Amino acid sequence: MAKPEASTGGSEHPETDRLWTGNFLKFLLINLFIFLGFDILLPTLTLYLESFGATEADIGRIYSVFVISAIFMRMNADRLAAGRSALSLVCLGLWACGLAVSLYYWVTHPYLAMGVRLLQGAGLGLATTLLTSLASQAIPPSRMGEGMGYLGLGTTLALAIGPFLGVWLMKTWGFGPLFAVVALCYLASIGVARTIRDVKLPPPRAGRARPGLVLFSRLVWPQSLLMFIMGLIFNTVIVYMALFCKERGLAHADGFFVLSTVGILISRLNSGRLYDSFGHRCVITPAAGLLLTTMLILYNAYSPRLLFTASLLYGLSTGALFPSLQALTLANVPLDRRTEATASFMNSYDLGFGLGSFLMGQLAFLTHRYAAVYLAAAGGALIFLAFYLGYYFIWLRRRP
Repeated sequence: MAKPEASTGGSEHPETDRLWTGNFLKFLLINLFIFLGFDILLPTLTLYLESFGATEADIGRIYSVFVISAIFMRMNADRLAAGRSALSLVCLGLWACGLAVSLYYWVTHPYLAMGVRLLQGAGLGLATTLLTSLASQAIPPSRMGEGMGYLGLGTTLALAIGPFLGVWLMKTWGFGPLFAVVALCYLASIGVARTIRDVKLPPPRAGRARPGLVLFSRLVWPQSLLMFIMGLIFNTVIVYMALFCKERGLAHADGFFVLSTVGILISRLNSGRLYDSFGHRCVITPAAGLLLTTMLILYNAYSPRLLFTASLLYGLSTGALFPSLQALTLANVPLDRRTEATASFMNSYDLGFGLGSFLMGQLAFLTHRYAAVYLAAAGGALIFLAFYLGYYFIWLRRRP
């Protein structure tokens, strides 16, 4: 039997504070494989759709049904998991993703691609929601911030590797091998998931009604609202960075994402410990202020130096905010309602991101300046910071 580690959270039972268990490492691997498969398709799926004649409008619809189906499955995740094995449902969702990716190779019409993308979105929405809830069961409560930060490292590494790998596979071997590699990523995640033992969602508490459809949960409405605002802000960087750099004559859009990934890695490796040691206020407040500063620098960026400064700050701020908000969400709900809370958290981000695509696009069209979206994003960061400080520092303290 392994020797219990020293407590880091003041628990009377040191063994309960162990983070680096076999099951936790498996959750990290699964998350890495899932998002590696997803990110390999980020720069390549659009090119594949164009190769058989899909128009810009077709591609927009194909991507939209992915988000809609993912949100729908998250709304149902808690309900589907009631009385069933959540881990089996994770594997079912991953099988759906693997099947969808395999079918892409045979798709030759936009409507068929829409159906396949819908299947992939449903599978990914179900798998990632339940996977996060299950992973939270393997993280000691006293180390939730650190655990969520490490769990997100798989997402960050996948974003750093996946797009580059996808383009290389496409150019070197073609779309067939590319889809095969993505399918293998999902199969690998299923293989690892099958080896997880003794991790399951807790049964519903006595007297709790059967879970229903949940788009947003009242239990975590403040965190969901903050994630909605984050989705609006993230959209400006992911969607409009290349166009903004072109407008300003900066040929460094790719460098922005490389350096921001470095910032995210640094932040995720350190912010979780600060969260667990000093509380969410000592992480979220400075990170939100840093995000506001980043957007203002981007709005005024006319040189590569300012662009790269903003890039690093963007990575440091977002790398701290996302896992901290996720930990704050899961730490304040009963164990048997973590799936509901996770679904609300992820849906808020997706809806904010989707609405941001429309609103920021309209703003850029009306102002004829892509830089305007970063001024709007700075306003969003200011609202984020004001609401967070007002709710957690003022309103909660005045509650009876």
